[in-house]
Amino acid sequence: MKKLFAMLLCLCILAGAFTACAGNDPDLPDSSTSSTSTSGTDVVTTAPSGEDDTKNNDALKAALKAEFLKAADEVIVGEDSVTFKDATSTDGSTVTIKKNPKNVVNLYASFTTLWYEAGGSVNGCIGGSSSQELYSEYIGRDITADEGMTVVATTSSGKKWDTEKIVSMQPDLIICSTAMSGYSTIEKPAKAADIPVIAVSYDDFSDYLKWFKVFCNLSGHAELWDSVAMKALDDVVEVLCEIPDGNAPRVFSMFANASKLDANTSSTVVGGMVTAMKAINIVDDWPNTDGAERLTINLETVFAANPDIIIVQCHAGTDDAKKQVEETYGSNPVWQSLSAVKNGKVFYLEKSLFHNKPNSRFAEAYQKLAEILYPDVNFSFKSEK
Repeated sequence: MKKLFAMLLCLCILAGAFTACAGNDPDLPDSSTSSTSTSGTDVVTTAPSGEDDTKNNDALKAALKAEFLKAADEVIVGEDSVTFKDATSTDGSTVTIKKNPKNVVNLYASFTTLWYEAGGSVNGCIGGSSSQELYSEYIGRDITADEGMTVVATTSSGKKWDTEKIVSMQPDLIICSTAMSGYSTIEKPAKAADIPVIAVSYDDFSDYLKWFKVFCNLSGHAELWDSVAMKALDDVVEVLCEIPDGNAPRVFSMFANASKLDANTSSTVVGGMVTAMKAINIVDDWPNTDGAERLTINLETVFAANPDIIIVQCHAGTDDAKKQVEETYGSNPVWQSLSAVKNGKVFYLEKSLFHNKPNSRFAEAYQKLAEILYPDVNFSFKSEK
Protein backbone atom coordinates (compact mmCIF):
# COMPACT_ATOMS: atom_id res chain seq x y z
CA MET A 1 0.00 0.00 0.00
CA LYS A 2 2.93 2.34 0.66
CA LYS A 3 4.15 1.62 -2.89
CA LEU A 4 0.64 2.27 -4.17
CA PHE A 5 0.48 5.60 -2.36
CA ALA A 6 3.90 6.62 -3.71
CA MET A 7 2.77 5.73 -7.20
CA LEU A 8 -0.44 7.74 -6.78
CA LEU A 9 1.56 10.73 -5.59
CA CYS A 10 3.95 10.53 -8.53
CA LEU A 11 1.10 10.27 -11.01
CA CYS A 12 -0.65 13.25 -9.45
CA ILE A 13 2.56 15.29 -9.68
CA LEU A 14 3.07 14.27 -13.30
CA ALA A 15 -0.53 15.10 -14.12
CA GLY A 16 -0.15 18.47 -12.45
CA ALA A 17 3.07 19.17 -14.32
CA PHE A 18 1.44 18.24 -17.60
CA THR A 19 -1.45 20.56 -16.89
CA ALA A 20 0.82 23.37 -15.79
CA CYS A 21 2.83 23.11 -19.00
CA ALA A 22 -0.36 23.32 -20.98
CA GLY A 23 -1.33 26.37 -18.95
CA ASN A 24 1.88 28.14 -19.99
CA ASP A 25 1.04 27.78 -23.66
CA PRO A 26 0.36 31.33 -24.97
CA ASP A 27 -1.99 29.90 -27.59
CA LEU A 28 -4.46 28.74 -24.94
CA PRO A 29 -7.57 30.94 -24.60
CA ASP A 30 -7.93 33.09 -21.50
CA SER A 31 -10.86 30.96 -20.30
CA SER A 32 -8.41 28.17 -19.45
CA THR A 33 -7.21 29.99 -16.32
CA SER A 34 -8.92 31.18 -13.18
CA SER A 35 -7.84 32.99 -10.04
CA THR A 36 -8.60 31.88 -6.51
CA SER A 37 -7.53 33.34 -3.21
CA THR A 38 -5.83 31.41 -0.42
CA SER A 39 -4.95 33.37 2.72
CA GLY A 40 -5.07 36.60 0.75
CA THR A 41 -2.71 35.39 -1.99
CA ASP A 42 -3.92 35.07 -5.57
CA VAL A 43 -3.22 31.66 -7.05
CA VAL A 44 -3.66 31.01 -10.75
CA THR A 45 -4.90 27.51 -11.60
CA THR A 46 -5.20 25.99 -15.02
CA ALA A 47 -8.20 23.93 -16.07
CA PRO A 48 -7.02 21.05 -18.25
CA SER A 49 -8.76 20.41 -21.53
CA GLY A 50 -11.25 17.57 -21.54
CA GLU A 51 -8.98 15.45 -23.73
CA ASP A 52 -5.93 15.95 -21.51
CA ASP A 53 -7.97 15.25 -18.40
CA THR A 54 -9.23 12.00 -19.89
CA LYS A 55 -5.71 10.91 -20.85
CA ASN A 56 -4.41 11.62 -17.35
CA ASN A 57 -7.29 9.73 -15.77
CA ASP A 58 -6.83 6.76 -18.09
CA ALA A 59 -3.11 6.68 -17.28
CA LEU A 60 -3.86 6.72 -13.55
CA LYS A 61 -6.39 3.90 -13.89
CA ALA A 62 -3.96 1.80 -15.90
CA ALA A 63 -1.17 2.34 -13.36
CA LEU A 64 -3.42 1.46 -10.43
CA LYS A 65 -4.65 -1.70 -12.10
CA ALA A 66 -1.11 -2.78 -12.95
CA GLU A 67 -0.02 -2.27 -9.34
CA PHE A 68 -2.97 -4.19 -7.90
CA LEU A 69 -2.43 -7.06 -10.37
CA LYS A 70 1.29 -7.60 -9.72
CA ALA A 71 0.79 -10.60 -7.43
CA ALA A 72 -1.95 -12.11 -9.62
CA ASP A 73 0.22 -11.77 -12.72
CA GLU A 74 2.76 -14.14 -11.11
CA VAL A 75 0.20 -16.96 -10.98
CA ILE A 76 0.83 -19.50 -13.75
CA VAL A 77 -2.25 -21.30 -15.04
CA GLY A 78 -1.48 -24.54 -16.84
CA GLU A 79 -3.75 -27.01 -18.59
CA ASP A 80 -4.11 -29.28 -15.56
CA SER A 81 -2.61 -27.30 -12.68
CA VAL A 82 -2.00 -23.88 -11.17
CA THR A 83 1.43 -22.74 -9.94
CA PHE A 84 1.88 -19.89 -7.49
CA LYS A 85 3.65 -18.67 -4.37
CA ASP A 86 1.81 -19.29 -1.13
CA ALA A 87 2.64 -18.08 2.38
CA THR A 88 5.39 -20.68 2.72
CA SER A 89 7.27 -19.43 -0.35
CA THR A 90 9.71 -17.23 1.54
CA ASP A 91 12.63 -18.41 -0.60
CA GLY A 92 10.86 -17.72 -3.89
CA SER A 93 9.72 -21.32 -4.30
CA THR A 94 6.33 -22.11 -5.78
CA VAL A 95 3.47 -24.52 -5.14
CA THR A 96 1.72 -26.46 -7.89
CA ILE A 97 -1.81 -27.77 -7.28
CA LYS A 98 -3.87 -29.93 -9.64
CA LYS A 99 -7.09 -28.42 -10.93
CA ASN A 100 -10.59 -29.56 -9.97
CA PRO A 101 -10.06 -31.04 -6.48
CA LYS A 102 -13.17 -32.94 -5.45
CA ASN A 103 -12.70 -33.27 -1.69
CA VAL A 104 -11.64 -29.94 -0.23
CA VAL A 105 -11.25 -29.02 3.44
CA ASN A 106 -10.98 -25.31 4.18
CA LEU A 107 -9.75 -24.42 7.66
CA TYR A 108 -10.32 -20.66 7.66
CA ALA A 109 -13.81 -19.17 7.29
CA SER A 110 -12.80 -16.07 5.31
CA PHE A 111 -10.92 -18.22 2.81
CA THR A 112 -13.90 -20.55 2.59
CA THR A 113 -16.11 -17.67 1.48
CA LEU A 114 -13.51 -16.71 -1.13
CA TRP A 115 -13.29 -20.31 -2.37
CA TYR A 116 -17.08 -20.36 -2.86
CA GLU A 117 -17.01 -16.95 -4.53
CA ALA A 118 -14.46 -18.39 -6.97
CA GLY A 119 -16.79 -21.25 -7.88
CA GLY A 120 -15.61 -23.91 -5.45
CA SER A 121 -17.25 -25.91 -2.68
CA VAL A 122 -15.91 -27.79 0.35
CA ASN A 123 -16.58 -31.04 2.16
CA GLY A 124 -15.04 -29.89 5.43
CA CYS A 125 -15.06 -26.46 7.09
CA ILE A 126 -14.74 -24.57 10.35
CA GLY A 127 -17.91 -24.12 12.39
CA GLY A 128 -18.78 -21.88 15.32
CA SER A 129 -21.09 -18.88 15.50
CA SER A 130 -18.74 -16.31 13.93
CA SER A 131 -17.91 -18.60 11.00
CA GLN A 132 -21.57 -19.48 10.48
CA GLU A 133 -22.44 -15.79 10.46
CA LEU A 134 -19.74 -15.18 7.85
CA TYR A 135 -20.97 -18.01 5.63
CA SER A 136 -24.54 -16.73 5.78
CA GLU A 137 -23.52 -13.21 4.80
CA TYR A 138 -21.07 -14.03 2.02
CA ILE A 139 -22.26 -17.38 0.67
CA GLY A 140 -25.95 -16.84 1.31
CA ARG A 141 -26.40 -19.76 3.69
CA ASP A 142 -24.81 -21.46 6.64
CA ILE A 143 -22.85 -24.16 4.83
CA THR A 144 -22.25 -26.09 8.06
CA ALA A 145 -25.84 -27.33 7.62
CA ASP A 146 -25.25 -28.55 4.06
CA GLU A 147 -25.82 -32.26 3.44
CA GLY A 148 -22.54 -34.16 3.64
CA MET A 149 -20.63 -31.28 5.24
CA THR A 150 -18.14 -32.16 7.99
CA VAL A 151 -17.46 -29.49 10.57
CA VAL A 152 -13.86 -30.32 11.40
CA ALA A 153 -13.53 -27.76 14.23
CA THR A 154 -15.38 -24.85 15.79
CA THR A 155 -12.42 -22.47 15.74
CA SER A 156 -9.75 -21.35 13.27
CA SER A 157 -7.13 -21.82 15.96
CA GLY A 158 -5.00 -24.75 14.84
CA LYS A 159 -4.08 -25.63 18.40
CA LYS A 160 -7.65 -26.81 18.94
CA TRP A 161 -8.00 -28.95 15.81
CA ASP A 162 -8.32 -32.72 15.72
CA THR A 163 -5.81 -33.28 12.92
CA GLU A 164 -6.56 -37.02 12.80
CA LYS A 165 -10.17 -36.22 11.99
CA ILE A 166 -9.12 -33.85 9.21
CA VAL A 167 -6.66 -36.31 7.66
CA SER A 168 -9.17 -39.18 7.95
CA MET A 169 -11.41 -37.36 5.49
CA GLN A 170 -8.71 -38.04 2.86
CA PRO A 171 -9.07 -34.62 1.22
CA ASP A 172 -7.28 -33.97 -2.05
CA LEU A 173 -6.71 -30.35 -0.97
CA ILE A 174 -6.50 -28.50 2.34
CA ILE A 175 -6.69 -24.70 2.43
CA CYS A 176 -5.56 -22.95 5.60
CA SER A 177 -4.11 -19.76 7.01
CA THR A 178 -0.70 -19.14 8.52
CA ALA A 179 -2.47 -17.21 11.29
CA MET A 180 -3.53 -18.76 14.59
CA SER A 181 -1.12 -21.73 14.19
CA GLY A 182 -3.17 -23.02 11.27
CA TYR A 183 -0.49 -24.10 8.83
CA SER A 184 2.01 -25.09 11.50
CA THR A 185 -0.59 -27.47 12.97
CA ILE A 186 -1.72 -29.21 9.79
CA GLU A 187 1.54 -29.18 7.79
CA LYS A 188 3.18 -32.37 9.11
CA PRO A 189 0.04 -34.57 9.36
CA ALA A 190 -0.99 -33.55 5.83
CA LYS A 191 2.48 -34.13 4.41
CA ALA A 192 2.63 -37.57 6.02
CA ALA A 193 -0.67 -38.44 4.34
CA ASP A 194 0.47 -36.93 1.00
CA ILE A 195 -2.29 -34.29 1.09
CA PRO A 196 -1.46 -30.98 -0.66
CA VAL A 197 -1.89 -27.87 1.47
CA ILE A 198 -2.26 -24.23 0.41
CA ALA A 199 -1.09 -21.78 3.06
CA VAL A 200 -2.90 -18.52 2.35
CA SER A 201 -1.74 -15.08 3.44
CA TYR A 202 -4.31 -12.43 2.54
CA ASP A 203 -3.80 -8.86 3.72
CA ASP A 204 -5.16 -6.49 1.07
CA PHE A 205 -6.99 -6.08 -2.23
CA SER A 206 -3.95 -7.14 -4.25
CA ASP A 207 -3.89 -10.40 -2.29
CA TYR A 208 -7.59 -10.88 -2.97
CA LEU A 209 -7.00 -10.67 -6.71
CA LYS A 210 -4.11 -13.13 -6.53
CA TRP A 211 -6.03 -15.72 -4.53
CA PHE A 212 -9.18 -15.32 -6.57
CA LYS A 213 -7.14 -16.10 -9.70
CA VAL A 214 -5.67 -19.18 -7.99
CA PHE A 215 -9.01 -20.37 -6.64
CA CYS A 216 -11.19 -19.80 -9.71
CA ASN A 217 -8.72 -21.68 -11.91
CA LEU A 218 -8.42 -24.53 -9.42
CA SER A 219 -12.20 -24.81 -9.08
CA GLY A 220 -12.70 -24.98 -12.84
CA HIS A 221 -14.44 -21.61 -13.09
CA ALA A 222 -11.83 -19.42 -14.76
CA GLU A 223 -14.62 -17.37 -16.34
CA LEU A 224 -15.29 -15.77 -12.94
CA TRP A 225 -11.99 -13.91 -13.14
CA ASP A 226 -13.49 -11.37 -15.54
CA SER A 227 -17.02 -11.22 -14.19
CA VAL A 228 -16.10 -11.02 -10.49
CA ALA A 229 -12.46 -10.13 -9.81
CA MET A 230 -11.88 -7.72 -12.68
CA LYS A 231 -15.19 -6.01 -12.01
CA ALA A 232 -14.12 -5.53 -8.39
CA LEU A 233 -10.81 -4.12 -9.66
CA ASP A 234 -12.58 -1.67 -11.97
CA ASP A 235 -14.84 -0.51 -9.14
CA VAL A 236 -11.98 -0.03 -6.66
CA VAL A 237 -9.94 1.95 -9.19
CA GLU A 238 -12.94 4.17 -9.95
CA VAL A 239 -13.16 5.05 -6.26
CA LEU A 240 -9.45 5.84 -5.96
CA CYS A 241 -9.53 8.02 -9.06
CA GLU A 242 -12.16 10.24 -7.44
CA ILE A 243 -10.10 10.93 -4.31
CA PRO A 244 -9.21 14.66 -4.38
CA ASP A 245 -5.71 16.10 -4.15
CA GLY A 246 -4.81 18.47 -1.32
CA ASN A 247 -6.33 18.97 2.13
CA ALA A 248 -5.48 15.41 3.12
CA PRO A 249 -7.16 14.54 6.44
CA ARG A 250 -5.00 13.35 9.31
CA VAL A 251 -6.35 9.97 10.41
CA PHE A 252 -5.86 7.83 13.49
CA SER A 253 -6.79 4.21 12.76
CA MET A 254 -7.49 1.96 15.74
CA PHE A 255 -8.08 -1.78 16.00
CA ALA A 256 -10.45 -2.99 18.70
CA ASN A 257 -9.59 -6.64 19.20
CA ALA A 258 -10.88 -9.03 21.82
CA SER A 259 -8.65 -7.77 24.62
CA LYS A 260 -7.18 -4.35 23.84
CA LEU A 261 -6.97 -1.39 21.49
CA ASP A 262 -4.06 -1.04 19.06
CA ALA A 263 -3.04 1.43 16.35
CA ASN A 264 -3.09 0.40 12.67
CA THR A 265 -0.04 1.22 10.56
CA SER A 266 -0.37 1.36 6.77
CA SER A 267 0.81 -2.25 6.67
CA THR A 268 -2.66 -3.34 7.83
CA VAL A 269 -5.63 -3.61 5.49
CA VAL A 270 -7.44 -0.58 6.91
CA GLY A 271 -4.31 1.50 7.42
CA GLY A 272 -3.26 0.77 3.85
CA MET A 273 -6.65 1.84 2.52
CA VAL A 274 -6.33 5.14 4.39
CA THR A 275 -2.95 5.80 2.77
CA ALA A 276 -4.16 4.75 -0.68
CA MET A 277 -6.86 7.40 -0.35
CA LYS A 278 -4.22 10.12 0.03
CA ALA A 279 -5.01 10.64 3.70
CA ILE A 280 -2.27 10.86 6.34
CA ASN A 281 -2.05 7.88 8.68
CA ILE A 282 -0.51 9.46 11.80
CA VAL A 283 0.58 6.05 13.11
CA ASP A 284 3.16 5.77 10.32
CA ASP A 285 5.15 8.53 12.04
CA TRP A 286 5.47 6.56 15.29
CA PRO A 287 8.68 4.69 16.18
CA ASN A 288 8.46 1.18 14.74
CA THR A 289 11.89 -0.43 14.59
CA ASP A 290 10.42 -3.95 14.32
CA GLY A 291 8.15 -3.09 11.40
CA ALA A 292 5.05 -4.21 13.33
CA GLU A 293 1.66 -3.94 11.64
CA ARG A 294 0.02 -2.69 14.83
CA LEU A 295 1.46 -0.55 17.62
CA THR A 296 0.59 0.15 21.24
CA ILE A 297 -1.42 3.33 21.61
CA ASN A 298 0.02 6.31 23.48
CA LEU A 299 -2.68 8.98 23.80
CA GLU A 300 -0.11 11.73 24.31
CA THR A 301 1.37 10.86 20.92
CA VAL A 302 -2.10 10.86 19.38
CA PHE A 303 -2.80 14.24 20.96
CA ALA A 304 0.42 15.69 19.51
CA ALA A 305 -0.75 14.74 16.00
CA ASN A 306 -4.34 15.80 16.78
CA PRO A 307 -6.03 13.77 13.99
CA ASP A 308 -9.03 15.14 12.11
CA ILE A 309 -10.69 11.73 11.98
CA ILE A 310 -10.54 8.58 14.10
CA ILE A 311 -11.63 5.26 12.61
CA VAL A 312 -12.03 2.07 14.61
CA GLN A 313 -11.70 -1.37 13.03
CA CYS A 314 -14.00 -3.71 14.94
CA HIS A 315 -13.09 -7.31 15.72
CA ALA A 316 -16.33 -8.28 17.42
CA GLY A 317 -18.76 -5.69 16.03
CA THR A 318 -19.38 -1.97 16.37
CA ASP A 319 -21.32 -2.11 19.65
CA ASP A 320 -18.58 -4.06 21.41
CA ALA A 321 -15.91 -1.74 20.00
CA LYS A 322 -17.77 1.38 21.15
CA LYS A 323 -18.07 -0.07 24.63
CA GLN A 324 -14.39 -0.97 24.66
CA VAL A 325 -13.28 2.51 23.56
CA GLU A 326 -15.60 4.16 26.08
CA GLU A 327 -14.35 1.97 28.93
CA THR A 328 -10.71 2.53 27.97
CA TYR A 329 -10.67 6.21 27.10
CA GLY A 330 -14.10 7.67 27.87
CA SER A 331 -13.06 9.46 31.05
CA ASN A 332 -9.55 10.33 29.86
CA PRO A 333 -9.20 14.13 29.43
CA VAL A 334 -6.60 13.68 26.68
CA TRP A 335 -9.05 11.61 24.64
CA GLN A 336 -11.84 14.09 25.26
CA SER A 337 -9.63 16.97 24.08
CA LEU A 338 -8.89 15.42 20.67
CA SER A 339 -10.44 17.42 17.84
CA ALA A 340 -11.89 14.31 16.23
CA VAL A 341 -13.65 13.37 19.46
CA LYS A 342 -14.96 16.88 20.12
CA ASN A 343 -16.19 17.22 16.53
CA GLY A 344 -17.94 13.84 16.41
CA LYS A 345 -15.47 12.44 13.90
CA VAL A 346 -14.98 9.00 15.48
CA PHE A 347 -16.24 6.28 13.13
CA TYR A 348 -16.69 2.58 13.84
CA LEU A 349 -16.13 0.50 10.71
CA GLU A 350 -18.46 -2.29 9.69
CA LYS A 351 -16.98 -5.65 10.67
CA SER A 352 -18.03 -7.47 7.50
CA LEU A 353 -16.16 -5.00 5.30
CA PHE A 354 -13.19 -3.94 7.39
CA HIS A 355 -12.33 -6.90 9.61
CA ASN A 356 -13.51 -9.96 7.72
CA LYS A 357 -12.15 -10.32 4.20
CA PRO A 358 -14.56 -8.31 2.01
CA ASN A 359 -13.53 -10.20 -1.17
CA SER A 360 -15.58 -8.89 -4.11
CA ARG A 361 -17.04 -6.22 -1.79
CA PHE A 362 -13.70 -4.39 -1.52
CA ALA A 363 -15.09 -1.55 -3.64
CA GLU A 364 -17.92 -1.12 -1.16
CA ALA A 365 -15.37 -0.86 1.64
CA TYR A 366 -13.35 1.73 -0.28
CA GLN A 367 -16.53 3.70 -1.00
CA LYS A 368 -17.60 3.83 2.63
CA LEU A 369 -14.14 4.87 3.77
CA ALA A 370 -13.92 7.54 1.07
CA GLU A 371 -17.14 9.11 2.31
CA ILE A 372 -15.80 9.14 5.88
CA LEU A 373 -12.47 10.72 4.92
CA TYR A 374 -13.89 13.21 2.41
CA PRO A 375 -17.45 14.03 3.52
CA ASP A 376 -17.62 17.23 1.45
CA VAL A 377 -16.79 15.54 -1.85
CA ASN A 378 -19.68 14.76 -4.17
CA PHE A 379 -18.57 11.29 -5.28
CA SER A 380 -20.24 9.72 -8.31
CA PHE A 381 -20.87 6.58 -6.28
CA LYS A 382 -23.17 6.47 -3.31
CA SER A 383 -22.57 3.83 -0.68
CA GLU A 384 -25.34 2.63 1.58
CA LYS A 385 -24.97 4.34 4.96
